[in-house]
Amino acid sequence: MPKIHRSLGLSVSYPDNWTLSEDMQDQQIVGFQIQSPGSAYMSVLSFDWSTTPDQAIEQASSVIKAEYDNVEQESFAPELISHPGPLADAKGSELYFYYLDLLVRAKLIAFGIPNQTILTQFQAEDSEFASMERVFDAMLLTLCQSIMAQDQEDA
Repeated sequence: MPKIHRSLGLSVSYPDNWTLSEDMQDQQIVGFQIQSPGSAYMSVLSFDWSTTPDQAIEQASSVIKAEYDNVEQESFAPELISHPGPLADAKGSELYFYYLDLLVRAKLIAFGIPNQTILTQFQAEDSEFASMERVFDAMLLTLCQSIMAQDQEDA
């Protein structure tokens, strides 16, 4: 049975064998991570509304590039075919880098919602990422659905 986490005005469903941790700053939640039993995880960070999706991606990419050598990066247009909603104007970037002898793949997706910019990061060792991609997509879908439901409530 999937678990549901609610914070930052968002809701996301995730597998029940994954673990959750939250990032706090000045006694407020600014982000959370959902970690698989393996190397895969989803991270969600909230930025002030004045941070654009491009800036959020650049900040996250800079942190990864500062920590790892020879990071390869390419942009993409994120989409969820069944529910584009918040991803209509989203920015995306995929990064590949080596950690020890493992090729690591990270997918960054940033988008604006009322009063904040959200950055999601999906990351895992490359072969595990491929096997987890549907799980990541499902988690992102539930996140987008929660945003669209909130928009409907506010209307």
